[in-house]
Amino acid sequence: MAEAAIEVEHGLKKELRLRDLVPMQILLVVGITWSGIAAKQGSTHPVVWIAGILFFFLPQVAVVTYCARLWPLEGGVYQWTKFAFGPLVGFMAAWNYALYVIYTVSGIGIQVATSLSYALGPRAAWIADSHAVTFALDILLFGIMLAVNIPGMRLGKWVSDFGTAMMAIVIVTLAVLLVWHPGATAAHPHVSPQPPFAFAWPVMSLLTLNLYIKVAFNAYSGLEQVAVFAGETRNAGRTIMLSAWIAAPAIVAIYALMTGSMLTYVPSEKIDLAGPIPQVLAAAFGQGIGVWLGRGMILGLTIFLVCSFTILMAETSRLPMVAGWDSILPAWFSRLHPRYRTPVRSLCVIVAVAAVASFLASLNVGRQEAFQLIQNSGNLGFGFYYGAMFAVPLFVGSRFGRRPSFWLLLCALSGLAVTIAQTFLATVPIVAVHSTWAFAAKLVAAWVVTNVVGLAIYWRGTRTRS
Repeated sequence: MAEAAIEVEHGLKKELRLRDLVPMQILLVVGITWSGIAAKQGSTHPVVWIAGILFFFLPQVAVVTYCARLWPLEGGVYQWTKFAFGPLVGFMAAWNYALYVIYTVSGIGIQVATSLSYALGPRAAWIADSHAVTFALDILLFGIMLAVNIPGMRLGKWVSDFGTAMMAIVIVTLAVLLVWHPGATAAHPHVSPQPPFAFAWPVMSLLTLNLYIKVAFNAYSGLEQVAVFAGETRNAGRTIMLSAWIAAPAIVAIYALMTGSMLTYVPSEKIDLAGPIPQVLAAAFGQGIGVWLGRGMILGLTIFLVCSFTILMAETSRLPMVAGWDSILPAWFSRLHPRYRTPVRSLCVIVAVAAVASFLASLNVGRQEAFQLIQNSGNLGFGFYYGAMFAVPLFVGSRFGRRPSFWLLLCALSGLAVTIAQTFLATVPIVAVHSTWAFAAKLVAAWVVTNVVGLAIYWRGTRTRS
């Protein structure tokens, strides 16, 4: 056990404390699109959120707490799975997570273009479907994310706090919109397309199961992500565990409020998955002075999105650095900036690959199909990553100290079951696409090819090392 928990100093600065990790947890977990997916279920979405809490979110908190206390090391799940299953599984878990982040961040141009189309009004609707605008936004935003991340978490933690503050303003606004309707008058009262909340069982179907799994897995995942910064966190094991438990209730409340607000103004079947919150803000503040307030909220939400993806980029750049420490990747990836002590070379590679992925994903497909293709491609890799994490308590036994409790094993099994189901259902789209089979084939082919590349890199690295 002692060997597993030894923290090796690599020159990283310990800039992060509990007050930094709690807003970072919220920023990394809360996604502006997942409430839109839950809203597709309609008024019965509270059952979806509650089931996600019970069968995925709480099990995730338990497993992350166990692993972070056992291995409070820079690299998070990469380190946990490396100690539990060996360096190959650890590297492939990190590789698949990096793929997930690259795919997720590569959708930033689509999401920002969608937000701008709602913020600027009906005459700007063309922006959302313009490939030229999307590509231009990608170039600009990736450049900003790179520039912000070079100075490291000294600046990054302020970006995290600012992004979380923007989200808090939007969430409070959405909560108010549940009971106050800006466009309503005595002569024309507001009529919701459907009730915002209904505590009843949804009609069971493949679509319902698909929506539940996507919501449970994607909306509630991410509490382990700050563990990547363990080497930059003071008293990492305890701080990461406390940040997860403090942030968890806020995350659940945020999602439920967002979904209910959407259903107050937009029919569930017309939810725009690429920009559900900008859509509801535009619908709520559709006239008078409220138009400008709504546009301000949409722009604030866009700032939150950029801040969130900036932290994701910072997190992912640490994974090639740690693999470089282990001599799996060339030492070039682990060299730190002489002044800021950040893995700037690794960061540049991650940003460049994400920019290329954003371009390729939008070729010859519509906006919502491209967005679904990006999301679901990442979810295949995320499934491998999370499956490896949930398997840790199931297989470590007593090798690293006290044997995992019965309840921890039950949590690990529940999280693993949801993860496996999500991986299979990721190939099933929830919006209209040109061809369902072609959609699935693109996802699976991309995942197989990228993982073959990952295996080749690993074997080359181990041969070079030996």
